[in-house]
Parts: sequence; structure tokens; C-alpha cells
Amino acid sequence: MTGPTKGIAIIALAVIVMVSLNIAMWRRMRGGLAAAKAEQAANPELFDEDGSRIS
Repeated sequence: MTGPTKGIAIIALAVIVMVSLNIAMWRRMRGGLAAAKAEQAANPELFDEDGSRIS
């Protein structure tokens, strides 16, 4: 691979890695949100009316 081709390949690889990391992060965040909502529904006495956890 010559200079410009190598540069394009490295940039494309970096974009693919960033997109896959981003997708993994969003899935984890959505899973955490679902778990938090389930906990709030199961234990409403632990949360105030705003949905904040009472310590």
C-alpha cells in the first residue's frame, strides 16, 4: 500500500472501530436504563416523586 491508500485504510478502520464502540455503549446504556426502571417499579418506596433515589 502506498501513502494515500494506507492513510485512507487507517481512517476507515478507525471509523469502523469508533462506530462499533458507540453501538456497544448505547446498548449498555439502554440496558442500564431498563434495569433502573424495573428496580423503580419493583421498589417504589425507595424513590421520591421525581424518580430520584432516596438515600
